[in-house]
Amino acid sequence: MGYYKVREIFKKYIDGYGLTTIARNLNKRGIKSPEYFSHRKINSRRTELCKKFLWAQTSVKRILENEIYIGTLVNHKTVTSKIYKTKITVPVTEQYIHEEFLPAIIDKQTYERVRKLLESRKKSNVRASNGRAIHRYCGLIKCTECGAILIAKRRNWHDIEWVEYTCNSHHRYDKEYCTPHRIHESQLDKLIYDEVKTLMTRIVAESEKYDKIVKDWLGQKPVYDRKIKQYKEKITSLQNQIEEIIMERIADREHASIYNNMIAKREEEITELQNKIEESSQYDEVSRQKRDNLKSMADLLEEILSESKISDANLRILVMQIYVHQNEDKILDIKFEFNGDFEDSEAVNFDKETA
Repeated sequence: MGYYKVREIFKKYIDGYGLTTIARNLNKRGIKSPEYFSHRKINSRRTELCKKFLWAQTSVKRILENEIYIGTLVNHKTVTSKIYKTKITVPVTEQYIHEEFLPAIIDKQTYERVRKLLESRKKSNVRASNGRAIHRYCGLIKCTECGAILIAKRRNWHDIEWVEYTCNSHHRYDKEYCTPHRIHESQLDKLIYDEVKTLMTRIVAESEKYDKIVKDWLGQKPVYDRKIKQYKEKITSLQNQIEEIIMERIADREHASIYNNMIAKREEEITELQNKIEESSQYDEVSRQKRDNLKSMADLLEEILSESKISDANLRILVMQIYVHQNEDKILDIKFEFNGDFEDSEAVNFDKETA
């Protein structure tokens, strides 16, 4: 299978097509799966017995999850018991990872994006039908009244086509069960774009705050160094005292409990001083790491916002859940819950009648 087919699979998945749709498309075009070539080399009889090695969900997923396409070779992923014939997955920390082992077909950014998409779609349990791409917000929007997912519906009026989302409970059981919560996909796009811009502003401000903390720490570094030196000298003194107390306890066994209490008290002081040393020495490192993480997130958001519309893949990376509440006056309250270190947004009032 050529490298261009691998790139095509990654691109189609990022563009919103599901594993089954991609597999069916490859089978329809008569493109042989990796299993066909591997079994042809191993055992020709097996190929004849199995007839055709067609693409399936698992075939596509294995390609999307394989690090070899970013140039990384991973060995010792599983161990097979010769006695019980069972296969055990080896923890990642014990696997043998060889980065840049061979030329990459897929860049790391694309690979990470696909990996996050796989996790997001599995969690949201999204599905697409009739070979279509998955709708942008499929599985992401939740009704706060009944807890159902808002489903996508294609609408057409006077040759104008659009996609709107409506509460699944209302769609199935009508208004006696829940209100419709209808909102157009284009309206959601504008709301999420504005929300991400606000989020980036907050992250940049937070990054600048940590940048100031790091600069202030550099000015106070000699003070911290003196404190750490004092703490270490105090620990050495306490350790010497413990040794002296132990010698006295040996000579006066009758009052051993008193000496034990004296030792325990000094050990507690030593532990407290060691914690202070660790806090003082790691303060700069923690602040720098937090600042760098915030700057990295700000750069990512800036890259995402450089496009006029947030792509489907970036949308899944950013947003974990969207909650929609319909008030009695038919105004929708929308709240975005972001992934990872991104903060939750405030509720957005949205008048669906006038939007």
